[in-house]
Amino acid sequence: MPSRSASAIRSTAVPDVLIVGGGAIGMTTALALRARGLRCTMVERGTLGAESSWAGGGILAPLRPWSYPTRVWDLVQRSRALYGALQQRLQALSGVDIELLHCGAWLLDRADFGAARDWHAQQQLPCADADCEGAPALVMPWVQQVRNPRLIRALRGALAAEGISLFEQLSVTALRRDGGRVTGVSTDQGDMQARHTVVAAGAWSSQFGEAVSGRVQPMRGQMLRLEIAPRQRPEAGIWLLPEAYVIVRDDGTTLLGSTVEDVGYDKSVTLEARERLLRIAGGYLPWTREARVLDHWSGLRPGSADGEPIIGADPSLRGLWWNTGHFRTGLAMAPASAEELAEAIAAAD
Repeated sequence: MPSRSASAIRSTAVPDVLIVGGGAIGMTTALALRARGLRCTMVERGTLGAESSWAGGGILAPLRPWSYPTRVWDLVQRSRALYGALQQRLQALSGVDIELLHCGAWLLDRADFGAARDWHAQQQLPCADADCEGAPALVMPWVQQVRNPRLIRALRGALAAEGISLFEQLSVTALRRDGGRVTGVSTDQGDMQARHTVVAAGAWSSQFGEAVSGRVQPMRGQMLRLEIAPRQRPEAGIWLLPEAYVIVRDDGTTLLGSTVEDVGYDKSVTLEARERLLRIAGGYLPWTREARVLDHWSGLRPGSADGEPIIGADPSLRGLWWNTGHFRTGLAMAPASAEELAEAIAAAD
C-alpha cells in the first residue's frame, strides 16, 4: 500500500491509534500495536524515516554505555534480544534485509578503559584488551550495527504490508481535545480522529504538549561518508574515538560521525565540523587519513533533558501517549520502546 494522500483524510476510518511521527520509533511502535490487533494510522510531516533515523550511523548500543542512565541500558539490552526476530519479520513482510551485523566495536579512548572494564564485568559482557593500529584498545564483541537506510525501507514496507495507513507531507498543527481527553489531531489538510494518539515526533515532539515541553530539544549531529582505498579498508566494524566514531559496513561503506550541537532546528553543515571529525579519525586510524569525503549531512536528534526517553501515558491528558526523547540511541532502543508502549496502550484499550 503506498502512502496515503492528504485528500484521503476524510475517507479514512477512525483508527485505534494515531501516531504522529514517522521515524524508526514511530514505525516500530505501529508494528508493535498492529501485532496486538490495533488499527493504526501514521502521520509524518516529511518523508518516513528521513530525519534522525536516516541520518545516524546505526550503532545498536550507546557509544559509551557505562556513562548512560540505567533506563537507557535496560531498553538497549531488551532491544538487543528483540532485533533478530524483528529482522526476520521485516524481511518476511518487506523483502528487505536490514543488514543486522554482529561486528563488535573497538574502544580507543584510553580515558574510558577503566570504566569500560568495570561496566563489562558488572554486566557480564565480553571485553578484552587488544592492539589497534599499534595503540591499546578494548574490544567489545557484543556490539551490533544495522544499516539504517535499509531498516527504514524495511519498516516502511512492513507497515504497508500490515495495512497501516500512512500519510506523508502532512503537518500536525495541534492536538484535538474534548475536555481532558485527546481525541486526535488537526493537520494542515483537516482533522483526524483516533481513540489513542501517540507522539513520536522526535526533535519536534515538544510542540505537542506540556509533558515534554523543555524536556526534548533538537541536537544537531553532522556525519561524513568516506571513500577508503580498498587496500587500506578494514573489515566491517565500529571504532569509538574521543568525540567521534567510525563505522565500516559489510560492503566497505564507511561513515564518520558525529557532532553534538545545540543549534535549534538548523540542519546546515559546516566546514569546521568536517575538518574536526577528519582530524580526530586521522589521529587514531591511519587508513582514514587519505580518505575522500563523498557526502556530508546532518540530522536533528531528540535530545532529552535527563538523558532518558519519555515513554508512556501523558500525566494529565487521557488518550495521549509519548515515545520520544531517545537522543543518540533511538535505533538501539526502538524495539523495546515500541513493545513497552504498545503493551501499555493495549492494556488501557
